[in-house]
Amino acid sequence: MKKQLLTLAAVAGMLTSQVVQAGDPVVDKMPVEEPLGATISTGYMTNYIFYGVDFGEDGIWTGIDYTLNMLPIPVDVGVWYINPVSGPGNDDELDLYASVAGPSFAGFDTSLAFTAFLFPESGGGETYEVSLGVGRSLGIVDLAASAHYDFEIEGWYFDAGVEKALGLTDNVDLVVSAGISYQNDYYSAGGDWNHVWVQASFPIALRSNVTLEPYVAGLFALDAIEDIQDDIVHGGVSLSVSF
Repeated sequence: MKKQLLTLAAVAGMLTSQVVQAGDPVVDKMPVEEPLGATISTGYMTNYIFYGVDFGEDGIWTGIDYTLNMLPIPVDVGVWYINPVSGPGNDDELDLYASVAGPSFAGFDTSLAFTAFLFPESGGGETYEVSLGVGRSLGIVDLAASAHYDFEIEGWYFDAGVEKALGLTDNVDLVVSAGISYQNDYYSAGGDWNHVWVQASFPIALRSNVTLEPYVAGLFALDAIEDIQDDIVHGGVSLSVSF
């Protein structure tokens, strides 16, 4: 009996070996997990520039962005906080925002966003803004423009700019951008050109999902803000992790 069992085991082993050799190799594979669609970022700014005006110096900031994919259309939501430690208007700021991609027309992509600006250190002040953005790749450069309406200020802010990305190495890019802004009843009564900016940043891919990005920028005040804002050179660095 024992001999018969050994013989059957040997035959079964031979058959199993032949089946495995005839087909694909058997490999245990872990299921590939999709990214959660979240990004955590933090950084430092020499000057916190908001729509052309310096709102504080030596600002440490952090933010979390997440894409909600369970809704009929994807919605990007986020939280952003900064606390400048010196300079004019050095109150902390907490931003809560949500945005959706809109329809495309004539090659332009559109987006719609809503932002709540909260100021915990200044007695609970707050304001709200709705924004419309458009963008298009022109091949040589990327074009982007946006319009913002603040419900508390009851004023408009507009900007438009171009951007060009150049690969320096396998994991380092140079991104150069420039633009101009215009306001109506935002920083000054009526409509005036606000400011011009230029910027160079250097995104460094430390890993496939980790990016370090130092930058340097120049701000040139125009009619709307030249009485309250000097031309300045400023900069900073950010670190973001996606997962």
